[in-house]
Amino acid sequence: MRRKLRWIDLALLPFGVCVLFLLLLGKLFGLTYKQISVVFCLWVQGAVLTLSGLAPFGVVAYKLFESFSMSIFVLAIVSLLYGIIYVYAFIKMLQHYHLPFNSAFDLCVYDLQRIAKRWHTTYQVVNLLIFILFYLILIGLNVLICYYLFSL
Repeated sequence: MRRKLRWIDLALLPFGVCVLFLLLLGKLFGLTYKQISVVFCLWVQGAVLTLSGLAPFGVVAYKLFESFSMSIFVLAIVSLLYGIIYVYAFIKMLQHYHLPFNSAFDLCVYDLQRIAKRWHTTYQVVNLLIFILFYLILIGLNVLICYYLFSL
């Protein structure tokens, strides 16, 4: 009897590719899978996302020093608050997933499994949605915001 292909099965392939990437990256840096997962997925991706959230303020600050106007000043305050939200979220994430590595990894997996149960899907799908899709959407949004601000 042939098994019917479900859309969730399709998520396992990209998840497997991500796991392979992390295993190879861990091997390169002499880290275990749990360690490289915490370093790359939480710390590196979180830091890059935080910097991308602060980038609009950098663009507006540049525009402000180029030529002062009250509208640009207000935009600088708004973009600074936007960046502070990213910094705050990054700090809270670091506090929640604190070291040691095994504890941080296990807590992250537990949280992803809870979300998966709530969304009626698998841990792998939630992992892909958060660490790939949602991450890329937020980075893309911040790039678009910066592009728009440069064009002012």
